[in-house]
Amino acid sequence: MQIGVKKLRLALYLASVSIFFCASFIASIMMGSLQLSPWEVIDSIISPWKDPVASSIVLGYRVPRVLFASLTGFVLGVSGGVIQTLTRNPLADPYITGMSSGAALGAAIAFVMPSLPYLAVPASAFVGGVSMLVLSIFLAKKAGAGSMGFILAGIAVGTFASAMLMVVLSIASEKAHGIIYWLFGSFSTSTWMDLQVASAVSIPAVAFALYKARDLNILLLGEEHAAQLGLDSRRLWLLMLIASSLSVSVCVSFCGIIGFIGLVAPHMVRLIIGSDNRFVLPLAGFTGSLLIVIADDIVRNPLNPIAEMPVGSITSMIGVPFFVYLLIRKGKSFGM
Repeated sequence: MQIGVKKLRLALYLASVSIFFCASFIASIMMGSLQLSPWEVIDSIISPWKDPVASSIVLGYRVPRVLFASLTGFVLGVSGGVIQTLTRNPLADPYITGMSSGAALGAAIAFVMPSLPYLAVPASAFVGGVSMLVLSIFLAKKAGAGSMGFILAGIAVGTFASAMLMVVLSIASEKAHGIIYWLFGSFSTSTWMDLQVASAVSIPAVAFALYKARDLNILLLGEEHAAQLGLDSRRLWLLMLIASSLSVSVCVSFCGIIGFIGLVAPHMVRLIIGSDNRFVLPLAGFTGSLLIVIADDIVRNPLNPIAEMPVGSITSMIGVPFFVYLLIRKGKSFGM
């Protein structure tokens, strides 16, 4: 009976997320300075020669923007579930490695450098994020304190990178505003090239994480139990960490730091359908995509009296109340 209830919850949750995501996706393409109906959107994609202006807006700007937002949300959701399982810490998120601070530092340095090409900022952000990840892994290995040592190393590395970021901001003068805006994330400059580059790295990494979801379940039982089942827990831990961190690094290097999605999306799924990572990881990805697309719709809404805000501020406003509601309603049944 209980298995039937879980299957029903899984089906209802998947159906609900799919419906809301499709609605938000379509609304994103329709929305903007030039309002389009659903039929005009379809017509501009199928028959672009009929209205070249609408077609250029839809295919050149809106579609890559919403696709990149969806990819970023999916990556953050899956990576958040992976990191929480690896560290056995429900408060962990993909940025716990100090990667976000490193990416921010790398982007800030690129911002203040004169006459750099467009790709210099995401390239520098990616290098900064990966560098902090490597440094965190190195320090954790030297400390030999397991997942807790890794968390502490990530905090130390992230704090150092944040301190360096403040130094860069203090000398950035008029460029400081652009750096601060980047820190909270935006998809306003997303292009097909951004999507292609991010997909080339993130999709294989996320696919690997989803493929190893069953092994993550075994890892939660402890290293001894995993070894009895023939699982090299240390190797799996490192590979999953690298895969999830690389996928997040390449996405945020283009769009900036978007917080809270990697923390709340896996918890939303666990509180509703349980802790089996075979279901938690993909559904956390879809939930992350939904949250980010909705947040992007809000900041782009023409009725919004404020100029386009960073997406990261909206994701927190949406995610926190919903997460608190679920925690109050189902907190007693929550588990890793």
